[in-house]
Amino acid sequence: MSQRRDSRRNAERIVQALRDLWTGDASPSMEQVAQTAGVGIATLYRHFPNRSSLEMATCQALFAEEIAPIVDRAAVAEELDLLAVAEEFVATIGRYAPLFSAIEVSEVTDEALETLADPFVELLRSGQEAGVLRRDLEPVDLLWVLRMLVLGLTSEASSRTVRRRYLALILPSLGPGGPAMPPLSEDDYDRLGVAPEHRGPHG
Repeated sequence: MSQRRDSRRNAERIVQALRDLWTGDASPSMEQVAQTAGVGIATLYRHFPNRSSLEMATCQALFAEEIAPIVDRAAVAEELDLLAVAEEFVATIGRYAPLFSAIEVSEVTDEALETLADPFVELLRSGQEAGVLRRDLEPVDLLWVLRMLVLGLTSEASSRTVRRRYLALILPSLGPGGPAMPPLSEDDYDRLGVAPEHRGPHG
């Protein structure tokens, strides 16, 4: 039993190490991960036989512990405060700005990045049902808007008031009543890595 607990703790330390490293580097080496976790490289590969499996486990932990609670709180709120939700998203995801900035070119696997879609699907559905998000928005739209906001609002010059000011400027465009958005093409969806089930009617 003790050996099993030790094994589980090692796996958790490895996952946490990658999360910590992602705050400064989108693609740290497996050796860096092992060193940060305080385990040997053989132990790392015993738990995660390849980079893909480690990234998937780390993305799942990150979103289960940091992103899902934001979505869950928004889903049960009597009134959806989009500004507050977006601010919390930006602050949370902003810690992983290097990862977000490299989404389209990094070595992070497609399978791991697909995990990103789930929170945005839930947030989108909740917002559309509450009437605060426009009906033609798709999950990829929220992902990219938040990506732009994260990259723009996580500089050293930013602050809570700066974030709130520019979130308040951008967020009304996500609400109902605006002009129709140009549709994405099949090529666009392919380049953005959008799964078929998350594509709009024009995909």
